[in-house]
Amino acid sequence: MNNNALNCLTTTKPLCYLTIMPPKSRAAASHPYEIEYRGKIIRCRSLDEMKAALQELEGSTIVRAETPWTAEEFEKFTGRIHIPQRRLLARLLESGPTEWVTDATLRDVLGLPDNNSLSGSLSGISKVARMFDIDPRRVYTQNTIYTHGQAQRTYQITAEFQKAANRHKWPSKED
Repeated sequence: MNNNALNCLTTTKPLCYLTIMPPKSRAAASHPYEIEYRGKIIRCRSLDEMKAALQELEGSTIVRAETPWTAEEFEKFTGRIHIPQRRLLARLLESGPTEWVTDATLRDVLGLPDNNSLSGSLSGISKVARMFDIDPRRVYTQNTIYTHGQAQRTYQITAEFQKAANRHKWPSKED
């Protein structure tokens, strides 16, 4: 191959690309069980696969599993989040655990000018979840795709959070 052909194929700004490692949210959709082992995350498709992996690995711990929300943790969590976070989660609940909602849609719902402002609302959800020792990935998942060098983020509510919200008839009309 001559240098001209190589130069034509090489670009510092690709038109479209995905991250090399799959984003957590895409992995979460097909591998809902995670184990942390020596600083690495091992993803499993089923509870049985996870249990088998745990038996093989010394000193490993479960990071996230499709764990149902207890009434107590759901009420604590939803009782502490503020109105913008309630509206954001309400929008994700409308779409359910099978549809992705774009960052632009969430910004419109909250009247935010940019993703930096949106990240503040998302951070609020994570902080409240951690306050009650809840992994924020039990609430929603995020996916990032790069197109023309620009990141587009999409968000999705988890199935277990959706079930808990339905059980508790949350959010209320006042939210």
